[in-house]
Amino acid sequence: MNICVVGAGATGLVAANELVKKGCKVSVFEAENQHGGLVRTVEVGNEKLEVFYHHIFTNDVEIIKLIEELNLSSELMWLEPKNAIYINRKLYPFTSPIDLLLFKELSFIDRIRMGLLVFKAKFLKDWMELENISSRDWIIKNAGKDVYEKVWGPLLVSKFDYDADKISGTWLWNKFKLRGSTRGKNINKELLGYMKGSFGIIYDKLVERIIDAGGEIHYSSPVDRIEPQKDKTLNVHSNGKVYNFDRVIVTTSPEIFGKMNVPLPEEYSEKLSKVKYKANICMILELSEKLSDYYWVTIAEKDFPFVLLIEHTNLVADNDYKSHVVYLSRYLDKKNEFYSLTDEEIQREFVKYLKIMFPNWDESKIKRVHINRTDYAQPVIVQQYSKILPEIATPVENLYLASMAQIYPEDRGQNYSVRLGKQVANMIK
Repeated sequence: MNICVVGAGATGLVAANELVKKGCKVSVFEAENQHGGLVRTVEVGNEKLEVFYHHIFTNDVEIIKLIEELNLSSELMWLEPKNAIYINRKLYPFTSPIDLLLFKELSFIDRIRMGLLVFKAKFLKDWMELENISSRDWIIKNAGKDVYEKVWGPLLVSKFDYDADKISGTWLWNKFKLRGSTRGKNINKELLGYMKGSFGIIYDKLVERIIDAGGEIHYSSPVDRIEPQKDKTLNVHSNGKVYNFDRVIVTTSPEIFGKMNVPLPEEYSEKLSKVKYKANICMILELSEKLSDYYWVTIAEKDFPFVLLIEHTNLVADNDYKSHVVYLSRYLDKKNEFYSLTDEEIQREFVKYLKIMFPNWDESKIKRVHINRTDYAQPVIVQQYSKILPEIATPVENLYLASMAQIYPEDRGQNYSVRLGKQVANMIK
């Protein structure tokens, strides 16, 4: 069977690998000049580093299995992070339940209510009941207005921009559940996973296996049209050429898929148009000195231009980056005027607020800057999201859509991209 996979991100490469193992002939078409998607890498010092920050959790069973299958288990490190929250111009430790109890920005009662909400989420099984309530209303109902306005409100706004009040309680529940379940029996200790040499080595190995099995990877090859044929095969148009396949799997966002000139029924096309994404700007700083002792700092400040500060080298101490590596991340709508700023303007704005966080820090510590953007970073999980979710098997026979937006009720992440890649490959008959 001759199969096309559109997109060489995690889902596409996993699907392609599963299919070549079954003896299928597979061609992967990637619009960019490298594979990996959101896990693509850049050279920092003598090592590769993801352009967008990544780690995995102890309960990410699908990607851990894949790492084992690729004989890369010896490269997987389990590391203990130190996290913080920045609020009212102060940094507070925010790693353990004890840190929450000592968090003086909230009253003692609100701290208890917030902790109970996170604890409750771990045991909630029927997530469907949260589809009808916004994250905002769910937090206020269970933890109070102060908890929302001081902590979660600014975070939701910085994550979902104009759509913050529409976000389903299901999305926030999933975040609480995921972080809570990584602690196991010791609730004061969290472990995060990272690969020596970056997660890019996983996708390099998948590409190697696909090619060794006779598959092909076409880089800089965006697909602009998919045409069903009378014999139920599909013609794929890319770079002025036409290729014929028995099956096609598209792993792009629904919006990009909707622009591929596929003759889809109106109802399915409408679902594609309703799935929205937030874009992301991620700035990597290579510094001569560390900023703090924390790995993950959540920014709960409405006026800040970034929502996360991730000091990668505080988690991955054993490295050859030749620098201290810091990510600054901002989610926003593509229509937000901040997204259209030049790289120089973004750097200037991010650095300005970094100086507010760390008054003794100055730009002379910057050795190198990388600014990366993506239009499709975070699906917008609105209330009743399950009703607008496009099916994986599209109404066009032998054509499948497997995107980040379809791993619901889980949120985006490598683990669920791996799971989705295997799922769609198993649907190919």
